[in-house]
Amino acid sequence: MKKPMKILLILLSLSLVVVPAAYAGYLYFQTKHAVDQSFSQDSSHSKLRDSSVDPAMNHVSILFLGIDDSLSRREDGQTMEKARTDAMVLATFNRDDRQIRLVSIPRDTLSYIPSVGYYDKITHAHADGGPTSTMNTVETLFNVPVDYYARINMQAFVDIIDELGGIYFDVPFDMDEPTKNDQGRIKIKKGYQKINGDQALALARSRHVDTDLGRGKRQVEMIEAIIKKAKNTDSLAKIDELIDIVGNNAKHNMSFDNIASLAKTYSNEDVKFERGQLSGSDYMYNGVYYYNPKFEDVSKLSAALRKDLALPAASEDKLLSYKVTKIYSDLIPLMPIKVDEINKAYKEKFEAKEKTATEEPETEQPASEQPVTEAPPTEETFTELPSTEIPAAIVTTEEQTMQLPTTEVATTEAVPAFDATSI
Repeated sequence: MKKPMKILLILLSLSLVVVPAAYAGYLYFQTKHAVDQSFSQDSSHSKLRDSSVDPAMNHVSILFLGIDDSLSRREDGQTMEKARTDAMVLATFNRDDRQIRLVSIPRDTLSYIPSVGYYDKITHAHADGGPTSTMNTVETLFNVPVDYYARINMQAFVDIIDELGGIYFDVPFDMDEPTKNDQGRIKIKKGYQKINGDQALALARSRHVDTDLGRGKRQVEMIEAIIKKAKNTDSLAKIDELIDIVGNNAKHNMSFDNIASLAKTYSNEDVKFERGQLSGSDYMYNGVYYYNPKFEDVSKLSAALRKDLALPAASEDKLLSYKVTKIYSDLIPLMPIKVDEINKAYKEKFEAKEKTATEEPETEQPASEQPVTEAPPTEETFTELPSTEIPAAIVTTEEQTMQLPTTEVATTEAVPAFDATSI
């Protein structure tokens, strides 16, 4: 493996794309120490898998998380596990096609969070239950197994770019954002220029000028800028420092052998990258902003991701949001729901109608008369949506639904983990 590609894999792990690679001799052991230091065996195989997968033999998925953790926030009492995600990328690794697909998920995406039992901004999933909660949420969103995760904090993002001596980037607008420590401001003028770690982070996090889609696009473009800088031979002298940054600021549930397998398979120049981004629309509910995902796009991405992982094609009614939308006409933030009751209500209301509509009526017809048949129900009958009144069987008890939060403050109340196989 060429050294520029080895260092590239480390850099990509810090910019939410790929994990660190293995090295021979001294660098091998130092890299292994950094990987082991950041390893956390805190989740079993996906509930959407029959058994565990191995990157050396299987197509796998990795959820890359960038959290809003910093020293100043820890001093204010925020723990790393209660941090929110500022960036989220689901990646699939297909061995046969030597392809990596990267799907950016906006932080405010309205998603069902199994750890709390209601729809909320997907950024809150990590604050409610760490990486495992976020993995379960993404699985529910796309009906796709999330095999591994890799998480980095803001400090790592800043340090890696500064260690490289900055990157060149075309800043799309004048910018004025807080620093990573929330002390002071970062101001940059529009235009192509060299930026440092603090400036890059501010640009990657900014969401006040354009949309969440624009923010995701900038993050991917920044990844590409880091790749270009990583290929410079001057970066090789920084390898020790880069490895230390990985060990001190990252967390993941991949073994060193898992990471070495990924590095061996996906570090060649012929690896293809496919990029995607979850589209949607702005949505205000009780004065709080959400990003309402476009269901057609969720379904399309789900199909592509399942194909990457060589999973059977699944119908759209396997997606929880499809059933919820059919029942309520829309996704309703902060309304407690029981998934098994949603499945039951959908089956009784819609699947039963479809089955009845396809059955032939059994009526005796006079021999001398022309058979008379009833007109089949129209398509509108099948898609008729109920009123916004919430069925009691689906919503939890009255005590649970009272005083629901209407701010961005993530809750921490424990709710039984979601079994994705029930969908």
